[in-house]
Amino acid sequence: MLNTPPRHAQQESVTCQLPETASGKSLQDPTLPPLVAAGLGERLRAHYAQLMNDPVPEALLRILKPLNEKGRVDDGR
Repeated sequence: MLNTPPRHAQQESVTCQLPETASGKSLQDPTLPPLVAAGLGERLRAHYAQLMNDPVPEALLRILKPLNEKGRVDDGR
């Protein structure tokens, strides 16, 4: 008797092709025009800079407080 797995358990070789644009160009390495990328980068930096200046919401502080206290206890081992 052979020890082969059932057919449904056997792995089949599956190849995947990346999608292509209408022009046939591969979508593997999407790129943006340099001006668009620079503008997007500026806007993201400005957005995240504002978030860093905003106060931490009280609800999040309540969640973090017990975790922070537990960390202090664990650090003292």
